[in-house]
Amino acid sequence: MKYIIFITVLFFSYSVIAQEEVYSNTFVRIYNLDGKKINKGRIKTISKTSIELYLKEETIEIPLHKIGKIKTRRSGGNNIAKGAIIGGGSLALVGLLSGDDDKGIIYFSASDKSMMGLIGGGFIGGMVGGITAIFKKADTYIIDANKLNLERFKEAMTISE
Repeated sequence: MKYIIFITVLFFSYSVIAQEEVYSNTFVRIYNLDGKKINKGRIKTISKTSIELYLKEETIEIPLHKIGKIKTRRSGGNNIAKGAIIGGGSLALVGLLSGDDDKGIIYFSASDKSMMGLIGGGFIGGMVGGITAIFKKADTYIIDANKLNLERFKEAMTISE
């Protein structure tokens, strides 16, 4: 008997979930009609008159009349910063873990190696991040406070189940 109840509850909960629209987990940047960035985050909901975004556990609602265009994905500077942090941090850790050199003509302490790794790795990582930013495909949707354009954006962001 308990299996029948479990299957019935599972069946009804599945049909309820299927009624909700699910949006892609794409990061978007929203610009006003003058081209100035006004908000950024991940899409929570898209209605006919506004877009709700998640950003740092906050929900932000942007009314349609303020939306000029929407760009998907993060900017190229984000790639450069992540590359610099990853490259610099990892090479600094390698330099620190390699320890002090033996006394000799050229002597580097672990902290010296760590600093060189931080600077060199940060530079190289930033360059790699810049190269990856070139190949990043960010889509731009022109909304211009138009309901039809917002509806097209909504269709593009909706995941079909």
